[in-house]
Amino acid sequence: MPDADRFIFRTRGVCPPEIHFQIEAGILTELDFRGGGCPGNTQLVSRLIKGHPLEEIRPFLKGIACQNNTSCPDQLDQALAAVEQGTLLPAHSFRVATDLWPKKRLALVGGLSGSLPHWKALKTAIKGEGITDIYCLGGLTDLRAENHPLLLNFRRSPKVLALLSEQDWRLTRDRPAGGEGTVTKEDREYLASLPQVLSFEIAGKPGLAFFGRYLQDLPGYSDFEPFALEMNLVVNLAQFMEDTSVFPALEAMTSQFQARLVLFGQTDRWGHWQVGGVDFIGVGPVAERERIRWGLLSVEGGRVVLEIRGLSQ
Repeated sequence: MPDADRFIFRTRGVCPPEIHFQIEAGILTELDFRGGGCPGNTQLVSRLIKGHPLEEIRPFLKGIACQNNTSCPDQLDQALAAVEQGTLLPAHSFRVATDLWPKKRLALVGGLSGSLPHWKALKTAIKGEGITDIYCLGGLTDLRAENHPLLLNFRRSPKVLALLSEQDWRLTRDRPAGGEGTVTKEDREYLASLPQVLSFEIAGKPGLAFFGRYLQDLPGYSDFEPFALEMNLVVNLAQFMEDTSVFPALEAMTSQFQARLVLFGQTDRWGHWQVGGVDFIGVGPVAERERIRWGLLSVEGGRVVLEIRGLSQ
């Protein structure tokens, strides 16, 4: 079966600022007008034309005027024309993974920086707590470290779900100057397979995990992606929850969140904030003040609890 290409088209002159659609073997397989407009009309358009070849549906879309001498169907026709002309390229943006198995207790790890000894010590400590599921919020690699032993161990740990930090992601793209020995070809392939955003559930609470700011600069990033609202507000408005003066504005937006629990890295410190019925948790590095730290996440009586555990290096 051919791979499906996903596209994002920025509109002009109509209410929805973006059209998201997917094409597989010349057939429109998904279509969504994002960010505004008349939901009933756009849903009708989507239902009528999905599953049909582009050359069949384009004549029905072209030249329909609603306002500004264009319309949602007309903008979609322009988007499809741009795809056929090669001027609109597939949008890859960030990769989202979904952990389908609801959790009761989770171990959180961040910032290993290529250290296999730290990872082995952590695994032993976590196993002693009776926890099998571990989320690592990026920071797997370091250009100054020999990363291969750690990444090999991760590949052999099926109960560990790791996300990419900016450094990890860049190692999948470009070979760093002076860092040729930090990863192998197999390591790069493993890193390239990892998600950048994770959707999960713990004790009935929908959760989101991501590393940080670099996702917003990825090609194809859209403010209308799943979880983009949560990520934008944590990164831009609250600056990783450091600006408490914006918490009232943040609280006003949390009703629109898909997640009720948001985990993020990049801050190099642990933290737990509760705003507008949403728990925000910053995951700090493993090595901190001559101790090795990890987080135990659980829900007790409907309340999210984060315990920071530590052991001597």
